[in-house]
Amino acid sequence: MYKKTCTRCTRSSFSSTEIGKWLCPTCGNDLTEAPFYQANSYKQINELVIPLRKKLNTYSRNFL
Repeated sequence: MYKKTCTRCTRSSFSSTEIGKWLCPTCGNDLTEAPFYQANSYKQINELVIPLRKKLNTYSRNFL
């Protein structure tokens, strides 16, 4: 589970995935580019997760 904190309303937002568009459920602010954290420990997720997006894009191009 991942957590982002909205810069506009300071409310927490949770998701089960780190990819895709991420909007604050309270105010609708776009949190897609905001850093995300582990929901249970409040530690920032390692930046090594970011290449997952690149891998998914590569796989989707190969199979389409």
